[in-house]
Amino acid sequence: MDGPRSAASIAGMASLQDLLKAAAALGAAGVAALGSGCASAPARPAPAASRPDPGPPIRAAESSAARLAVAAASALAGHREIVVGGVSFGDGCTALVRAAYQQAGRTLPSSARDVASLHALARDEGLLRRARPAPGDLVFLADRPGGQAEHVGLVERIGAGGTVTLLHRTGRGVVRVRVNAGQPWKARGDDGQILNDVLVVGGGRVSAGRLLVAYATLL
Repeated sequence: MDGPRSAASIAGMASLQDLLKAAAALGAAGVAALGSGCASAPARPAPAASRPDPGPPIRAAESSAARLAVAAASALAGHREIVVGGVSFGDGCTALVRAAYQQAGRTLPSSARDVASLHALARDEGLLRRARPAPGDLVFLADRPGGQAEHVGLVERIGAGGTVTLLHRTGRGVVRVRVNAGQPWKARGDDGQILNDVLVVGGGRVSAGRLLVAYATLL
């Protein structure tokens, strides 16, 4: 994965703070964390600083909005607090999505405050899919293979071989995670390139592609 490394781990999804610290100590590419606390608080002024198909085509205006959303989320990589334009969006993984989308001119419904409600919104509008991700799309991930959506991030880019780099807010800040739905079981390709970051779940290692629930275009 290009850019800042995505380094953290998940052990049983129990004590994420300890796990993220341990992963940071590892400093090895290919190990990433989804993070904990994906609930998000309402946006507030920041304190003063001391369907299984390709999905609908993306129009030019939507592509422009996607670029704005990706730029906003990318600028927060490595940050713990989700503050954009002087507004704090909270501290959960939905906070990153809400902030990025607002910068792109798409204010999500006030009811879509957590991962479950965002997933339900995309489902009800028929926008969920597992193919053809695009920059700016939402990415829903589970805590275990076959599980329900527990985390949400934003597609930053799609690399060679279909590997998606997504931005996700964890307990230690916004990180990048690589996911390849086409080769979900493989951490690396034959050329040695990382396809999926590896997450430690329930005492075992799971490639991120196996935790993919769906993509959704809401811009």
